Amino acid sequence: MTTTDNRTDNTNENKVRRVWLWALILMGFGSVGVAQPTLSVQASLEAYAMVDRWVRDWEMPTSDQADVQSEIQSVAMSAVIVTLRLDGRVFGRGSSVSLDPSTMLVYQATKQAMRDANSKLTQDRDAMWDTYIAELAAKLTITIEVADVLVPMSESEIASPGFGYTPGVLGIVVRRGEELEILGPESMLARNTDMTQSAMALANALAGDGSAMLREPEQLAQSGYSFYRFEPVVLAQPGVSQGAAFIDRGGRVVNESEISIRSIEGLSAKIAGHLMNRRWAGVEHYGMMGTLDPVTGISESAFASPFDQAISAYALLRFGESGESKLHRQAHGFAKSVLGDLAIVEENEVAAWDDPVGACMAVVALGELPLVDILGDKALNTLRTRCIETLDGLYSESGGFDEALPMGSQGLVVHALVRASKLDPRNRTKAAASALGDVFESTLASGLVGQMPFLGWAAIEQGGDEEEFVGKPALYNMRSLVWEHQLARSDLAWMDRDLEGGIVFTSSSTPLPSWIGTKPMAMIATMLGDERFTPGTISSGQVPIQIGHQIDAIRFIRQLCADVENMHLYTAHSGAQWGVRKAMWDQRMPVEADAMALLTLIETTRSFDVIMSKAQR
Repeated sequence: MTTTDNRTDNTNENKVRRVWLWALILMGFGSVGVAQPTLSVQASLEAYAMVDRWVRDWEMPTSDQADVQSEIQSVAMSAVIVTLRLDGRVFGRGSSVSLDPSTMLVYQATKQAMRDANSKLTQDRDAMWDTYIAELAAKLTITIEVADVLVPMSESEIASPGFGYTPGVLGIVVRRGEELEILGPESMLARNTDMTQSAMALANALAGDGSAMLREPEQLAQSGYSFYRFEPVVLAQPGVSQGAAFIDRGGRVVNESEISIRSIEGLSAKIAGHLMNRRWAGVEHYGMMGTLDPVTGISESAFASPFDQAISAYALLRFGESGESKLHRQAHGFAKSVLGDLAIVEENEVAAWDDPVGACMAVVALGELPLVDILGDKALNTLRTRCIETLDGLYSESGGFDEALPMGSQGLVVHALVRASKLDPRNRTKAAASALGDVFESTLASGLVGQMPFLGWAAIEQGGDEEEFVGKPALYNMRSLVWEHQLARSDLAWMDRDLEGGIVFTSSSTPLPSWIGTKPMAMIATMLGDERFTPGTISSGQVPIQIGHQIDAIRFIRQLCADVENMHLYTAHSGAQWGVRKAMWDQRMPVEADAMALLTLIETTRSFDVIMSKAQR
């Protein structure tokens, strides 16, 4: 599926080749020969138990003592990585790799990890040393990555982007002569790198002079480097004193059977809670913090953009309207507070009305509040008047959209024009209708995805209760096109089963499913409960088919949310749980991803309510 965005379109042959290679990878062609890990569950658990015992005792047996050989030998393995974390940060890491499987790798990797940790200790070895070490060992969390087979990479794999595999599942080994370097999928997830990038870094470490970074993997292979992949069993402690859990791509695979009306409502509450935890902690009126990197616990920007803050407020207002619990009331108050903060421009902050996209989003969000509440609040009224002034300069019936406006934001401008009628006495109905028609007429069905959900919501609000309205056929076609590009379990290799339900956007240089899919999903969720788009009942017509697609989409959103198992990768107290990640292999959590996922869930719940109410008549 192609989408409209604001970047320069690079159509050179290399990019086209990479796009189709990634598409083939997702359909399983790039993962021939890779099934489930060959190492048994029992062997993995035994290896973890050995590591856990040595770490908690903070003592390693001596390998040359004949009477302890049985204690330090495990099942023969080819790759072992042991990571020790303190408060979620790597405190010690060790690895051992061998082309010929060895029973000593677990011992060697653990010994190296503990040596690495010991090098960071500053406590004097006094009378309190044993107590200090015992307390430290108890606080550490352990992750092991173990595999019994190294598979040489083929020429076609080496030439493929990411070596032909989605990131975060396989480990990589690079060999030069007799030297070996290894990196596991857990490190790649934390660093946001794929197989190729990781292999280049390992080759550079072997070269020792930076020369490897200047060459492509194919060139390195021709000059004596060898590349191997391995699919490890990963066991990790999500938190201190917790038992180890089996990990897939940093977390666990969510089963479709877990998705229900109740679980969707619960997930909405959890994401809303995470959004509210992103509040600026100081006394200044910065509103919310920017994209969170949970691995470091640091936000990429101290405060979020006006658009991100406004869409968060909009999503939380919508959430607040969906229930009557304490959390719903808190969300409503939080959202109003964020909108009020947007009217106060702090140092280094861009005013919402000086950011066209932010101004439009603020108008849409303000449209959720009663006008009397806005007029009675100085900050909210300032935001209203200033943002509407900006909105009025972004479109005219004679000149169209402002050329400086990002093309992917045209749908948002239209929605803001429709919403402005609730906030200002000036009649903008003709301008809104004209803008709506312009976007639908100038945009192909594939390009409409980039205008979602705001263009679709604008069309529905503008159309009112009319059976036929501007954009209806195009939206129907857009939904069909999205579902054509939704990944089914049958499309995917076993190791990529966590991608089920995601949407593949083939205009990207790496067309893999990510949070971006929530944009059309939010609009499609609205269409599910609208008989003009989805006729039938829960057991007839289009409804059962659309529910099936929507459940798959919600399953993928749930998969993107950081759950308990993901916490082992993150800094303690990062507030990351239930945040929506950029992708399964990119742990960063954009504010917009949270907001758009929340809106999708809210609209899905509303549509399910409509469908169920019809069934009870």
